[in-house]
Amino acid sequence: DVIGEAAPPLAQFGDYPVGVRTIEAVSPDRIDILNTPRGGETAYYDRKLTLEVWYPADLQGQEPGTQYQAITRNPEITATLHGSAVRDAQPYYQDGPYPLLIISHGYPGNRYLMSHTGENLASKGYVVVSIDHLDSTYDDQQAFASTLYNRPLDQRFVLNTLAYISGQSDGVFSELIDAEKTGVIGYSMG
Repeated sequence: DVIGEAAPPLAQFGDYPVGVRTIEAVSPDRIDILNTPRGGETAYYDRKLTLEVWYPADLQGQEPGTQYQAITRNPEITATLHGSAVRDAQPYYQDGPYPLLIISHGYPGNRYLMSHTGENLASKGYVVVSIDHLDSTYDDQQAFASTLYNRPLDQRFVLNTLAYISGQSDGVFSELIDAEKTGVIGYSMG
């Protein structure tokens, strides 16, 4: 994304360079609404979510810029999105912990639909996590009932997961996130 001269002041990037990491998280023993028959035995499964996390970074001489391979509304077409984050960059801990923002895409969608917003907010001192909501992405869209049931559970699970990760003394995001200050960003089903 290019921010032109006519863009409003808040559209401009902040002072922090931005890093980005992909994380896989599994929510165990979630009710499987798609495979639970009406009046029958409740089915459970482990719900695997892919997360994209943007954060203030210490680039240590690395040049900004990354690419995101995003599946489009037509799953046979993949778009290349160009961003300014650095993949797997070292977090910038000095001004942390940073507030957490959760991005929840529409139905259907994917975690990259608001990548420009994720990068921009991370440059302003936030840790931003965007969720690929299983059963609700362009390449795995299922019945809407799954999205209705799972969306708030996914958001809560991701909040708890990022709070847990930040609390681990040996992790890359150790004490980087202030999960007590969390917001949710989305549109449509987000």
